[in-house]
Amino acid sequence: MSMDTSHTANNDEIDLFDLIDDIKDKWYWLIGTVALSLCLALVYAFATTPVYQTEVVYKEVSDTDLLPVNQPRLQGVFSLSNEKSFKEVRALARSGNTKRAFYNQLLAEKDDSLLTLIYDERLTSEQNFSKFSEFFAYVDPGAKDGDVFLRIKFTLSDAQWTTVLLNRYSDFVLQRYLAEVRNTIQLNKQSRLDALRLEADGLRTKYLAQKNQRMLALEEASSIAASIKQKMPFYSGSNNAVFGAQPPLFMMGQTVINAELSQMRSRAERGEDAYISGLPELNWKIQNLEEAEVNWDSVRFVQLDQSAVLPLKPIKPRKAMIVALAGVVGGMAGVMFALLAAAQVRRKKSKIGNRRRRISAMLKSR
Repeated sequence: MSMDTSHTANNDEIDLFDLIDDIKDKWYWLIGTVALSLCLALVYAFATTPVYQTEVVYKEVSDTDLLPVNQPRLQGVFSLSNEKSFKEVRALARSGNTKRAFYNQLLAEKDDSLLTLIYDERLTSEQNFSKFSEFFAYVDPGAKDGDVFLRIKFTLSDAQWTTVLLNRYSDFVLQRYLAEVRNTIQLNKQSRLDALRLEADGLRTKYLAQKNQRMLALEEASSIAASIKQKMPFYSGSNNAVFGAQPPLFMMGQTVINAELSQMRSRAERGEDAYISGLPELNWKIQNLEEAEVNWDSVRFVQLDQSAVLPLKPIKPRKAMIVALAGVVGGMAGVMFALLAAAQVRRKKSKIGNRRRRISAMLKSR
């Protein structure tokens, strides 16, 4: 009994050399499977539409690049740091509204060669835009990374259009941000000028009111002095003690009063702003702000560290990798099929042998 069990256990053990012999015997399964896998892989690799990718890279600029918008004449009106500039451009580049505006601009151009790549008539406008948005990818290390940059990647099935569109999108983002900054400066500048001019008008109004009050008082004093025939000042240093520190105006005498009136009336001809306390300084600020101009050609909000370049080869499909994987998978499948085929042959032989033994045993028993 123990001998039969030992014999059965030995028969169940797997012999590596037997497996190798089985594979050699059924080699056509291995070769055929590998060949079929390679053929399918090649058909897929060459039939699949290639996808190309390119990228642009933004980095922070230096403070020098922002000096034109941070000039002293615009102090209190507008200021922009390189960090804030980079963050705002990054947010604009990632914004869905920016991509939508750019996409609508592309559709408005009605370029058939481009529309076939970015527009499908079977889809709705929202679905088309959603597909277009998926062409973009971003690599942004964020605040924790010491190297501050933004990498914008763009993929499309045409290498030339991939490069053109990404460079155009980069220009679109920068021009859009430039327009925002220019508009902000213009609005802030105008608001500041309005505030300064209003303050200047307030000083002029106050001055004119005080001037008119003084002239009315002098005209009244001149009439009084004329009525009492007071031509010259009545008071002297010794008389001041009688009237106090400030004697009545008519006692200045008609000659002095009329002289002061004449001078005050002639101020308008000479320009009265010089007589208003604080107004010359305000006028200087207004003039400086009005003359403030930004040389936009010398302004950079971000550093374009890398423009999009024409990709030399597609990122998908990776033909060499597909063929290599197909060869490996086909080889593994071929080995399995060869072993199964050999096992099937042995099973059939075993059944035939068992049947013959049973028949032989039955004949012997008779």
